[in-house]
Amino acid sequence: MKSVAQTTESRVYSNFPIIITLQFHAFTLPFRDIKANFSNIGIGIGTEWRLNNTANWVQQVNLIWYHNKALGNGIASCTQAVWRPGFGGDGYGELKAGAGYLYSFRPNKALRQVDGKWVSSGHRGKGMLTIPIGASLGFNLRNAENLISNFVSYQFLLVKGYNKSIPIVPETLIQVGTRVHF
Repeated sequence: MKSVAQTTESRVYSNFPIIITLQFHAFTLPFRDIKANFSNIGIGIGTEWRLNNTANWVQQVNLIWYHNKALGNGIASCTQAVWRPGFGGDGYGELKAGAGYLYSFRPNKALRQVDGKWVSSGHRGKGMLTIPIGASLGFNLRNAENLISNFVSYQFLLVKGYNKSIPIVPETLIQVGTRVHF
């Protein structure tokens, strides 16, 4: 006879958790003007799956939107390989790098001169390749229902193709988020 009992053991890592983030965006070199990030807010949603049995190597995918009045709003989709070592107990760190696509909307109408008059160029924004590199610190909260991980992350983005005079531009994201494993 086989019996089944309810377990009191807390949940562990599961593939495809929901990752929700609050983003703070800036057009700056790494660690230069941290205060500037907090005037440009956004949100993100994503997921991940393990690349090894211990889940300290994972692959993440994220969709991010941010508002930036001076530079223009942006929508980014990216994937990153993440190394997540534990710090004893339920603390952990992350190092991540990957590639993505950023569509940046123009903050104002784009104009061009035709026969001495300025007319709309019709372009609302442009898509660009981006390389995100980041580091995070987090803490796992375990209960019998779910594994919830809260974290803060700093991402440095190299964006290619912003304009002809500056082929690669630096942008940063400060992220505060949670990852919920069901």
